[in-house]
Amino acid sequence: MTRAAEPPALRDDLEAVCVPSAQLTQPDRCAPGGPGTYAAELASAFIPKDIAPLPAERLPRPEKVLDLTYARVTVPEAPVFATPEEAAAGTVARTLGTGFVFVNLTQSVQAGELTLYRTRAGQYIRAGDVAPVEPSTWQGLALTARPERPFGWMVKTVRPSALPGSPTPKVGQRRFRGELIEVFGAVRAGAWEWYLVGPGQWVEQRTVSVVQLNPPPEGVTGRWVQVNLFEQNMVAYEGSQPVYATLISSGLDKWATEPGLFQVYARVPAGKMSGAYAPDKSDYYFLEAVPWVMYFDGDRALHGQYWHDALGYKRSHGCVNLAPLDARWLYEWSSKGTYVWVYDPSQEVKAEAEASANTAEGP
Repeated sequence: MTRAAEPPALRDDLEAVCVPSAQLTQPDRCAPGGPGTYAAELASAFIPKDIAPLPAERLPRPEKVLDLTYARVTVPEAPVFATPEEAAAGTVARTLGTGFVFVNLTQSVQAGELTLYRTRAGQYIRAGDVAPVEPSTWQGLALTARPERPFGWMVKTVRPSALPGSPTPKVGQRRFRGELIEVFGAVRAGAWEWYLVGPGQWVEQRTVSVVQLNPPPEGVTGRWVQVNLFEQNMVAYEGSQPVYATLISSGLDKWATEPGLFQVYARVPAGKMSGAYAPDKSDYYFLEAVPWVMYFDGDRALHGQYWHDALGYKRSHGCVNLAPLDARWLYEWSSKGTYVWVYDPSQEVKAEAEASANTAEGP
């Protein structure tokens, strides 16, 4: 979301409301509002004749996203066994609970006619009780210079509209989820910004994740990380220079990722995560070998994930989920003590609006 600039103070000699033609031809006579504003913003949005390429590059990709193999446990209270022989005999060591449960499979074992997998914990689970999963192949971009224009990614596949706020056409070119876009103009139509992402192609801001570049927070030097909770993206910086950008998934509203300035205080190449916050434990989760974990705020961490492909949307219990390739890049680039600035521009706008309203109302 691109924050609107502060409107200039109204002058007594301005027309309170201008028609579109006056807004376009005599903008100095018109207040920043009214029916002409849409027309003026639309007229200012255009695609340059000569477009410099985005100063970014895709990094080399390994053959495998992760070296480990994972599976979702599909049976409630799935039993695990201490040995293949005990599995064949039906002697249960424990159960894995009911909920969002994933295990790291390390070995396939045959016990008579029973096929088992050995898990990272050294126990055995029946092959029929799990479903192997493939981790997200998503990867962000390395930036070689500061981009001239805002950029980002589509987070939803849509057919762009011909004008901001106009209905989505039923036929025509699509812009696909995950597609890289540049923003050539922005017009507010209704409650949302609309972005010009191609010739005659306008998309509503909820269908994209736009990267916002910022200076380092006060007192921060060297390498640091910016997490945008509204846009659901992350930027890594070296001083003022952005060097990497990608999509994330932060905490759902029930388990929100908290804004603030933090530092990475612990790093784990692969670690177990589990827990439940709801009184009835309906949100129970158990995740083996979570890759590339960087703790920065209590139990909250930047880390890779292998259990969903919903990057660009909130999804977690408070951590900042990254695609495995992005998490590995960040883990190798960062270190203990790296600053992590988590912010929510939508809350800033809301706070400014509330402060303005309180000032107007008086004590």
